[in-house]
Amino acid sequence: MTPKPAEAPAARPKSQQKAAAMPSIISEGLQVTGNLACEGDVQIDGRVEGDIEARSLTIGENGVVEGSITADEVHVSGTLNGEINARTVVIARSAHVRGDVAHDVLSIESGAQFEGKSARRAGMPVEHAASVPASQPPQGKPPQAPQAANKPLLSEVSGTGGNKAASAS
Repeated sequence: MTPKPAEAPAARPKSQQKAAAMPSIISEGLQVTGNLACEGDVQIDGRVEGDIEARSLTIGENGVVEGSITADEVHVSGTLNGEINARTVVIARSAHVRGDVAHDVLSIESGAQFEGKSARRAGMPVEHAASVPASQPPQGKPPQAPQAANKPLLSEVSGTGGNKAASAS
């Protein structure tokens, strides 16, 4: 009997190949000056001075980025001095973020340092926001603050030297 030849492994669709691909890594001790563009995932453990565009970006605890970020998902555990424009943004407790954040979904862990403005990206529906009517109070009665339906995201705001820092609860 003749042995049957081994079959070549089936080729995976490109969508699965991209999902299984390893992230591009800027390792600790490596400094990159210039803009980065990647169709996949990027992990920064070193230092980048420039703007970054990627599908997903992770800034590790020792990572530093000086520039703007545009991505679907951003997870910051290190230092970022620049703006973020992303669908989902997670600012971890070890993070130091100085810059504005445009997002669809934002999560700030307790202990994170965030100095800047956050705003939902234009055109995105607000799913869990409290509905506050824009009516005038009756004559003779002082206006009352609306009751919030959800717990506010930011529980502490403190400042030193004119800089405002926010910590989430």
